[in-house]
Amino acid sequence: MKTKIDKFEIELNGILKRYFNNDELNRLNQNIALRSNGSDKINGMINDFYRNQLQIEIRNCGERITIDRTVTFSEKTLPPDKFFRFLLELSQLCLSRGKLNLANELFTKVKKTSNNKVLTAESLMGLADVFSRRADWQRSLVTIEEAESIYIELNDNSGLAQCENVLGSIYGERGELSKSKDYFLNAISLLDSDKDMELAANLEMNLGILENISGNSDEAINHLTNALASYKKLGNRRRITETKHNMGMVYLESGNYKSAIAALDEAIEIAKEGGFLSTLCIIYLAKAQVLIAMDDLYYASEFVDKALDFSNSTDDKLTIADSYRVKGIIERRRENYQAAETYLLTSLRINTNLKKMKTRLNEIVTAINIEFKDTGEGIEKEKVPDVFELYYTSKKTGTGLGLAIARQIVEGHLGTIDIKSKVGQGTSLILNIPVKSERVAVKKKKEDQSGVKIHG
Repeated sequence: MKTKIDKFEIELNGILKRYFNNDELNRLNQNIALRSNGSDKINGMINDFYRNQLQIEIRNCGERITIDRTVTFSEKTLPPDKFFRFLLELSQLCLSRGKLNLANELFTKVKKTSNNKVLTAESLMGLADVFSRRADWQRSLVTIEEAESIYIELNDNSGLAQCENVLGSIYGERGELSKSKDYFLNAISLLDSDKDMELAANLEMNLGILENISGNSDEAINHLTNALASYKKLGNRRRITETKHNMGMVYLESGNYKSAIAALDEAIEIAKEGGFLSTLCIIYLAKAQVLIAMDDLYYASEFVDKALDFSNSTDDKLTIADSYRVKGIIERRRENYQAAETYLLTSLRINTNLKKMKTRLNEIVTAINIEFKDTGEGIEKEKVPDVFELYYTSKKTGTGLGLAIARQIVEGHLGTIDIKSKVGQGTSLILNIPVKSERVAVKKKKEDQSGVKIHG
C-alpha cells in the first residue's frame, strides 16, 4: 500500500511543479500537512475503551485529503483556465490510478464550471472514460455526443477523432466489432498522425485488438508493434504496458504460451514500477489464463485472486465478472464442480446486473457448465465419436436418438457437448452453453480465454 501512495504522490508532485512556484508549493504543503495533526493518530490521553473503539486502519483517506486540499488551494491561487487545465491533469492521474470516484468528481467540476469550450469537451471525454470503465455504456455514449457537438462547433478534427476512438472502444467492449472497426477507421481519416502521434498509436493498438479477436494474429501483432514503437518514442510507459499485455493475449490465442508469458511478465514489471494498478489487474487476469492453458492451476489461481482483489478495489465490474469466470474454469479443471458452479453463477449474476448497460462482450464468454457423471462400465475409446450419430446405439432396445437430439439442441444454442469415458470407470457428459448464445458462436478451443480490453 505504501508503494502505491508514494508513486501517486510522486506523480502528483510532478504536476504541481508545472503549475506552482516554490513559495506556492510550500504553502500548499503546509495546508496538506495539517492532516497529520488529526484523524489517523489516537491521543495518548484517552482511555483504553475509547482507544479500542477508535483503533482501526483507514485506507487511502490520505489521498482524498491531499486531493481535496490541493483543489481548494489551486482554485484560490490559479487563474480560471489554468485552474481547469490543472484539474484535467489531476483527473487523468486519478483515472490512470483507478481512482474513479475522484476522477469523476474532478471532471464533473470542470464540466459544470468552466466557460472554455475546449476544456469542457475534454472533461466530457474524461467522464465518458469513467462511465465506460464502470460499464455504464449509455451514460458514456450520451457524454461523448455532448463532446462531439462541441468539437463540431469548433471545427476540431483532432477532437472528433478522439470521439470516434472512444466510440470504437465502447462498441468493441460491447462486442459490436464491425461497428467498432468503422469508428476506428473514421478516427484515422480525421487525424494528422504526425501531430496526434499518441492518438494514432491508440488506434493502432485498438485495431490490433480487433484483429486478434477476429483470429488474425499476424495483422494484430503488426498493429501492436507499430503502436509500441510510437509509445516508446513518446515515453508513455502506461501505454507500453497495455500494448505488451495485448501482445500477450495475441500469443495466448495463437498457442504461443512462452511468448505470451514473456510479454505479460514485462508488462507486469512496468505496471508495478509505474503503479498502474488498473492495468496490472487486467494483466494478472491474462497471465492466469495463460497458466491455465499450461495446466499450472496453482499459480493461475494466485494471479486470478490478485486480479479479483484489485478489480473489487476499483469497482471494475467487467473484470470482477471475468475473474469469477476464470476462477470457475480453474475449479472445473480441478473437478471441484460445486465451487466451479458457484464462481460461474457469480460471474453470470454480475453480467445479468449489467444487462441494462448492454455489457455484451463479457456475456458472450460467460457460460453455463454442467457435467453428468456415472460410474458405469464406460465406453471404448474408438466408439466415443459414434455416440452422437443419429440412430447409433449399443443397446438392444435403444433408439439411437437421445444423444443425437441432445447435441442438436445444445449446438442450436451455440454450445458444446463432450464425452469423456474410461472403460471400467464410467462416463462424463459435459455441456458448455454460452449465456448470450444468440450473439456469436464461441469456439470451444477459446472457452478458457478472454481478457479483451479495448482502450480509449
